Amino acid sequence: MRMVFNYRKAMRQPKQIRHLYNDVSLPFAIELVPAINFILFAVLTFFVGYGIRRMGFPHAFSHSWFFFLIGVPLGLTFLIIKIKPDGKNIYLYLYDLSKYLWAVKWQKKLFCQDEPTDLLREKKITFRTLVRVVEKRHATKNADEGNQREFTVNEEGRRVRVLSHQKSVDTDAEQGCRDEL
Repeated sequence: MRMVFNYRKAMRQPKQIRHLYNDVSLPFAIELVPAINFILFAVLTFFVGYGIRRMGFPHAFSHSWFFFLIGVPLGLTFLIIKIKPDGKNIYLYLYDLSKYLWAVKWQKKLFCQDEPTDLLREKKITFRTLVRVVEKRHATKNADEGNQREFTVNEEGRRVRVLSHQKSVDTDAEQGCRDEL
């Protein structure tokens, strides 16, 4: 009997920090992305606090430095972990959003069936008149079959579904059929 293993849960485990270097290990694992987020937010809040103190408020955060340097980055880290727009990581979402804005929105590209097109920029859209496809070489009463009881096919490879004794609707198409004969 063949056994099928599902490694999805194991592969979706976040990267964790357990060992700092050779002999030093942590008593518990810390996830890598929240740790990097916390360090970045701590550095950012430190520079913001330093700038506020340099701007003329030297006693700012004197009694609340622990809250400002530890609590604010920790709160921002938990907030970033909880925010999942479209089910993605916030950084992947912001990266995809910036790619979309740069490549599509700001360049004002228009798409039709997932392909870029310029046809939608035209102010006036015209349609050609309908043409009945007529095969005059093998004239039969049955539109689906030729003289050899095979499907009648025109040069483009589409099946002919119009009786061959009827006239075409477009005059250009009628001339095209005369030129072929």
